[in-house]
Amino acid sequence: MSSETVKVERDGGVATVTLNRPEKMNSLNQELIAALPEKLRELAGDPEVRCVVLTGAGDRAFSAGGDISDMGNAGSTIAAGRSKGGDGLPLLEDTIDNLRRGQEASLLLHEMGKPTLAVINGACAGASLSMAMACDLRIAADHAVFTTAFATIGFSGDYGGSYFMTKILGTAKARELYFLPERLSAEEAQRIGLVNRVVPKEKLRDEARSIAQRLAAGPPIAYRYMKRNLNLAERGIDLRTATDLEAEAMMRTGRSEDFMNGALAFLGKKSVVFKGR
Repeated sequence: MSSETVKVERDGGVATVTLNRPEKMNSLNQELIAALPEKLRELAGDPEVRCVVLTGAGDRAFSAGGDISDMGNAGSTIAAGRSKGGDGLPLLEDTIDNLRRGQEASLLLHEMGKPTLAVINGACAGASLSMAMACDLRIAADHAVFTTAFATIGFSGDYGGSYFMTKILGTAKARELYFLPERLSAEEAQRIGLVNRVVPKEKLRDEARSIAQRLAAGPPIAYRYMKRNLNLAERGIDLRTATDLEAEAMMRTGRSEDFMNGALAFLGKKSVVFKGR
């Protein structure tokens, strides 16, 4: 599928995925939601890509979430489906399947075996906030604002937001922000741990590029195991299982060419180029 609503640009080992509907604050319509998982799946399987960045076009919004104007017709992101019931609406099973396909974007961002970075360049709401939280790291411009937004329009929430926010902020704060969808400033988002870093608007792209390039230059084999271990710990595995998996990963990475070159470079106080071998 070719879609101008999702742009992919590559710079060395960094792939930047841009939600590209600036005239609509990069809100998620049917076309974008269908295209995004496909693009992310391709990048997840590309060994030349060592870091994936998710951002929005322009400087007004990362993404305002689901396109409300697109939700009011039978071809919408939420209501899309080939079959219709007696009331003229798509069958419930079709709408659920359609949404599940779109939600693969969050799963891919969270589970692909390489670092993912959300670069939040403005408003970040609803499903888009969920996708930002699915990423490993989040950096925001100082003018960014955040809101779950779902309760405002009578939705319960999607794209894994309830899971990610509970893990990042804890259940009490997650419930507060879901039930009472206040707008958070970038400063407040950083204070509570929703984002890792806040920088001036005019410095966002440069700072994000620096972080992404640093991640892309890191050890891809070690990152893959780190991410696996951290994701499993997030799901509540017991300590013994965690340490067993750490032992396995340490010995596997310890046999890699990357480790041997990294150790020699460290001892010799030299720089190292990790090759993923």
